[in-house]
Amino acid sequence: MASPLKRRWKLCVGVGAVFAILAVAAAPFAASATSAASAATPTPTPAPSTLSATPLGVNVAPWDYAYYESGSVKVMQPLLKAGGIRQFRYGGGAAADAYDWQTNTTITGCLPYNATASFTSSCAASEPLNFNQFSLHVRAIGASSFVTVNYGSGTPAEAAAWVKQAKQTPAKAVALWEVGNENYGCWEVNNELAGSPEYFKNYVPGIHDSSGQNPTCPPVTQGIATGMQTMATSYAVNALQFLTAMKAANPAAQIGVPWAFGGDVGGASVAGSGEWNKTVLATDGKYVSFVDAHYYPFGFAGTVGGSNPTSRQVLQSLFQVPSLYGEIRNELHADGSAASIVIGETGVSNHPTMTTCTPVGALFAAGDVLSWLAAGAKSVDWWDMNNYGNTGSKCVSSDQGMFTSSAKPIADTPYYGYLLASVLAQPHALLGALTTNHPAYVLAYQAVLPNGTTAVALINTNTDYSERVHFSSRLSGTLQTLTYSARNQNSTNSKVVTGTAAAATVARGITLPVESITILKTR
Repeated sequence: MASPLKRRWKLCVGVGAVFAILAVAAAPFAASATSAASAATPTPTPAPSTLSATPLGVNVAPWDYAYYESGSVKVMQPLLKAGGIRQFRYGGGAAADAYDWQTNTTITGCLPYNATASFTSSCAASEPLNFNQFSLHVRAIGASSFVTVNYGSGTPAEAAAWVKQAKQTPAKAVALWEVGNENYGCWEVNNELAGSPEYFKNYVPGIHDSSGQNPTCPPVTQGIATGMQTMATSYAVNALQFLTAMKAANPAAQIGVPWAFGGDVGGASVAGSGEWNKTVLATDGKYVSFVDAHYYPFGFAGTVGGSNPTSRQVLQSLFQVPSLYGEIRNELHADGSAASIVIGETGVSNHPTMTTCTPVGALFAAGDVLSWLAAGAKSVDWWDMNNYGNTGSKCVSSDQGMFTSSAKPIADTPYYGYLLASVLAQPHALLGALTTNHPAYVLAYQAVLPNGTTAVALINTNTDYSERVHFSSRLSGTLQTLTYSARNQNSTNSKVVTGTAAAATVARGITLPVESITILKTR
């Protein structure tokens, strides 16, 4: 979405080695108090989805000095590789529409009242992580790049030059491109609005009045229906110039456009979303390889509870993912589009929260990525790698990053969610939802991995009770078990407990600890 602390202008080791470092050997299926929910006969497993080559991703920004500093990079690289992070989205949210890759400068310091400033003007500033350095780090761990080009204050020629360089330089290759960030929103730089065909004047990105509205935003001044039509028509017509220029530079380029969620996604809802999606696809659909949806179920800041959602509500929000994916797919089908679906940004909230420092952050991250991938998403990119809410050696403040932003970063809880999810979310694995007798509380998934083995993930979203779970799977023989439980965690210590279990025993049912992730894998 945006720059550090998630402003929206409104404001080498392998997985086994990491688990060995973090884990304490134990059997994770000790008996404990269970909820009163009764057992039921599991229904057949839904058909799985074949995962892409890059299912797990993370956002990295030109302003990310932690991924520029050699000491921080040295710490994070092996962890990123172990956590299965194979895609890096580069641009920095809304900052992408204020960034020039050729000069490595940003006009964020010129905003909000000088959105047309030159990238060499006195208010422009250099960024620490240029595209060359970013590409070097990404290639070093065998990952791919996903780049958001500057639509808001850039040009089609600038975008095409970036595509051309990436095509001609293997070390800077880009797998996915996107035209602009969230150009349906008035937190974005959107200079194209002032020109053809809408000629909407006096728009100022990111300002707001006492009611929180941007008084210069088309949906505010013109009403939601007309205003979003203005936004969508302007983007569709002008983005087409970007798309054709980028395709001319590389006909094989995979290019996407922003997708807007409706009111059922609290932290990412867009009034008039249907108008945006239909208008953009109707004009640009021929060139669109994927749509990029940003999933933030909430818009709160700080701690959970009180006037904010509880930990249970945060986790329960994940049960809406399959229907949300279905809504996107149905809309694409209705518009005659075969575009794939990418979750280019995701997190608990579009604001920094304390969930990054608590176990709910790990459970949400794991359930989030597995739910979207099992539904059929091509990839899921966490927002973000570093967000500077925690610049010390511990996670003690609201944040959104996968790591603290200290000289020697430590992993925040969302990283552990990705680490555990990566056991299932491997490139080209077959991943699907798994039915249990506790569908109201337990998120369950099964993956058939490329080597033919099976892995299962069980996430107990119940923050008050353990759950005795029954399910049918392809597991066999002696299983490796990995468990992350809230009762073993605090804000300064995260550990994954490893052990073994017999598949025959698991088939008779297992007890999932309160607020926990359990991974079962055929050895």
